[in-house]
Amino acid sequence: MTSLSRRALLGAGAVFAASSSVPASAAELPADPYLPTVPHVIEAETFAQYLNLPSCPRANNNYKDDGTPNILTWGTPGQPATWFNQSQCASFLTGLLRRTYPAIATDDYFETHFGSRSPNARQYRQTFAGPVIPHWQRITKLADLRAGDFIAIDYNNGQPTQTGHIVMVRRIKGTYVAPSSSLNFPGETQYAVEVVDCTSDPHGVLGVGNYHAYPDIRLIDGVNDREGVGFGHMMFYVSSSTGVFTRYRWSVNTSSSGAYPVAQRPIAAARFTA
Repeated sequence: MTSLSRRALLGAGAVFAASSSVPASAAELPADPYLPTVPHVIEAETFAQYLNLPSCPRANNNYKDDGTPNILTWGTPGQPATWFNQSQCASFLTGLLRRTYPAIATDDYFETHFGSRSPNARQYRQTFAGPVIPHWQRITKLADLRAGDFIAIDYNNGQPTQTGHIVMVRRIKGTYVAPSSSLNFPGETQYAVEVVDCTSDPHGVLGVGNYHAYPDIRLIDGVNDREGVGFGHMMFYVSSSTGVFTRYRWSVNTSSSGAYPVAQRPIAAARFTA
């Protein structure tokens, strides 16, 4: 078998490049497969992945009851059993920001700008939709979202707890046309969005419909399923003409009765920058 050294291969590459009569333009080059990221995305993904390893006890990943403390422990690398979560959707993301940016995400910062040292989903949504505050940029169009951005939903239920839901964007998976016409709305475009969140109700129904294309890492086999922090998919709708949010569904399996318009459950998104 003929063996080629790295030097020889590099030399051959130079020959091929020199022999090309038309240089490649930037437009002809493939897109960078490694999209830019931010530190809190790395921290969130690592946390979620450890907590969902088979060797991490299910009891280590919990959606906490109201009135119980928030506990988020980034454990020892290589030791899944040392990682622990006891939080809700908003307190998980607040804890994530505190860990990643301790000089910014202080008690005083949250108290001053969100009205609480541990804001709930409603307070996040109201703040995102209000006047600009330090370190946050409001994102009004879903197509402009990128990994690490937050989406907050206010359930408008008048309750002091369980006020809504908030997620971190992991990836925009593209537009989606549901097989059922009742899930497609005139003048609106539906997007599948992969999210990182903390919930007691993972996104989807295992094995049903198009779930396989938009799964949730916490749903395993119907017996060993998990709650708490993980990755899942939600469906968000936007105006086809303006690109702004119009409604959402909890998962690809959610029926039309769960496609809540923003008049009923307001939505706001924002980007944190250190």
